[in-house]
Amino acid sequence: MTVDLLLVAGGLIALLAGAWQLVRSAVAISLMFGLSRVIVGATVVAFGTSAPEFVISLTAAVEGSSGLALGNVLGSNVANVALVLGSAALVAPLIVDARLSRWEIPVLIVATAAVLLFGANGTIGRFEGGLLFLGGLLGFVVASLLIVRAPSVIDGDEEVDERPARTVRSLSIAGTLLLLGLTVLAIGAAVAVEGAKGIAERAGMSELAVGISIVAVGTSLPEIATSLMAAWRREHDIAVASVVGSNIFNLFGVVGATALITPLSVDRSLYGFEMPALALSSLILVPLVLWWSRHLVDRWEGVLLVSLYVGFLFVVVTQA
Repeated sequence: MTVDLLLVAGGLIALLAGAWQLVRSAVAISLMFGLSRVIVGATVVAFGTSAPEFVISLTAAVEGSSGLALGNVLGSNVANVALVLGSAALVAPLIVDARLSRWEIPVLIVATAAVLLFGANGTIGRFEGGLLFLGGLLGFVVASLLIVRAPSVIDGDEEVDERPARTVRSLSIAGTLLLLGLTVLAIGAAVAVEGAKGIAERAGMSELAVGISIVAVGTSLPEIATSLMAAWRREHDIAVASVVGSNIFNLFGVVGATALITPLSVDRSLYGFEMPALALSSLILVPLVLWWSRHLVDRWEGVLLVSLYVGFLFVVVTQA
């Protein structure tokens, strides 16, 4: 058991290091090509912080551990809303940009509904995976780039052009570091999956439960770090957009790409608690940012979210 815990810890540390480097390099390359910080934050940063979930789930599915692969996504999405967003609100009340409620949050609800629907028959096959990944994720990214525009004026001041110089040398360095981040991610995922499977076998827990709890919290650490730092610096758009964008990527990108490569088995028992919890984690964003607090996630709502996550973990571990 000790060796397995060390494997999971070491793997997650490698995942975090790889994700950190991946996000930095991807943002640098995106800014070199003139993408606005709003678009970069909602897509590149959000997707980059979800890279650990992607690599873990893909590795687990290829090794025949569908429970771990799907549990990682379910647990991460619930953790992103309840734990990550709740913790960020405790640091500082979060002002939610109205654009999120008009675009990203509706897309997240559609993605959640699609995964619940596709998994209802016990398997998310390659066709459904293709719809999620090619239709859902690519459609979301293209639509975001085409119809979502960053404002030219922020708080009355003109937005400063912070585009880095784009040279062959700078692109080569950023590209090399990006590949390095991806390599570290892959190694960390393989080690973490091996340790998680060992814990499940020795502790008598299912791979699904391990994925929802231990692995999901570990792979959500990039989102936690990003949102807490953004909240502390009063960068509310990044704090909330990274959570919503990461959840969209987890459902469309992680589940879609994984199922596209190897069909995912979905245990019907998930529809008793875990799938409803996934749906609630998406739906709760609607009243949270629209009606109750006028586009503001306050500290008391942060306490509520974190409390809900503690209750969610208690049920999962108890059932396991």
